[in-house]
Amino acid sequence: MKYITVIGLEIHAELLTETKVFCGCKNSFGGTVNGSCCPVCTGMPGTLPVLNRKAVELAIAAGLSFGSGITQRTLWDRKNYFYPDLAKAYQISQLYAPVCVGGGLDVGGRFIRLTRIHLEEDAGKLVHARGETVIDYNRAGVPLIEIVSEPDMRSSDEAAAFVEKVRRTLVYAGVSDGKMEQGSLRVDANISIMPENASEYGTRTEIKNLNSFKFIKKAIDFEVERQAEVLNAGERVIQETRRYDEISGETFSMRSKEDAHDYRYFPDPDILPLIIKDGDIERISATLTEPPSKRYARYTEYGLSGVDAEVILENKIIADFFDECVKSGANPQTAANCVKGELMRCFNAAENKDALPISVSDFVKALALAEKSEISGNGLKTAIKYMFQEGKPIDDVVKEHNLTVNEDLSVITAAIAKVLAENPKAVEQYKNGDTKVLSFFMGQCARALKGTALAQTVQAELKKALDKN
Repeated sequence: MKYITVIGLEIHAELLTETKVFCGCKNSFGGTVNGSCCPVCTGMPGTLPVLNRKAVELAIAAGLSFGSGITQRTLWDRKNYFYPDLAKAYQISQLYAPVCVGGGLDVGGRFIRLTRIHLEEDAGKLVHARGETVIDYNRAGVPLIEIVSEPDMRSSDEAAAFVEKVRRTLVYAGVSDGKMEQGSLRVDANISIMPENASEYGTRTEIKNLNSFKFIKKAIDFEVERQAEVLNAGERVIQETRRYDEISGETFSMRSKEDAHDYRYFPDPDILPLIIKDGDIERISATLTEPPSKRYARYTEYGLSGVDAEVILENKIIADFFDECVKSGANPQTAANCVKGELMRCFNAAENKDALPISVSDFVKALALAEKSEISGNGLKTAIKYMFQEGKPIDDVVKEHNLTVNEDLSVITAAIAKVLAENPKAVEQYKNGDTKVLSFFMGQCARALKGTALAQTVQAELKKALDKN
């Protein structure tokens, strides 16, 4: 029997605040175990929460970025359950009046709707080691937004693409760093299947705490196949919470799936309702930068391919740098080629991923030198590499590394002759009609000439030399 896959996601994103949501403890990744916690975030008797204004503003910023409506009178609720990493035995969250309602994102031409975005506190973390389980409460009280989608996705690829767009939108809005490897972004996937002609959704299961795009896809694919096997065997899918095992690639039952009433939600008596005024919304909206969806449209207007636009947008630091280059007069296609090429290679290899050590003005000047043939294409790549590594201006790099174009034909022909003499087998391949070896020879010549000759000149002289042999 053929089935339709139905997927809804709950995406938990930690907010970029300096302190936790209801106390003054530092909000940061890592650090000494239990070094960033206090009586409030560890649930000591007699303590009272004090709401972090910045967390509310970031939640509003997230909603505005997704086109959500902002609830102007929000309430706080206690979600009651026992777990060792939840010291109070309840979580302060929002059920009845979330801060954001509606909105969504376009994914591959389909609009994926959001149900809500609500603000809540994170729990601590259980650490399993050497046969023991200990608790680190540093994460307890860290501000989270939970982004809840409608069950609009129909494949694991679509779900992973949606999460990537959500992550990118949050990063560009300055709401979250989106670092899945650090737990800043975690995904719970609700999955069900139904017969092709059915009108009602099937029984759903929830897979908790998926923290990479690869695992999101693999977990959903396994669960869809598992549910199909259950139904094909004439059995019933059970509503439950499951976990994904990264080693086996399978999902395993954790517990029966709770509904809202199981958590005994009730209004938190320690926190007053929050009133959000029109002026607050307008002020926060004015601080938002251009979202990635609009940047993508602008990049394609420049003439960039969709693939090139996606590569640049993958990292906000890179995209901001590219935008500044274009504003400074650089040709968008030329700038894009160098940004997604040599600049990104240097950036990906660097330890510091928080900034670029190249100024926009020097990068644009390097592009202009190449355009005027004062440095070669290979010389441009070399210049970018050294500007990145040494932090020096383009003029100093060109001078110190002798990157100025030298069109002395005697030097070029001597370098070509040496390369051909060192590679007789490749010369024979060319004679036998294999023109692909030209690119090999061009690379060897570029190294020999250290990027000081123009590619078109080298290629012309190289073909002459090969045709003579």
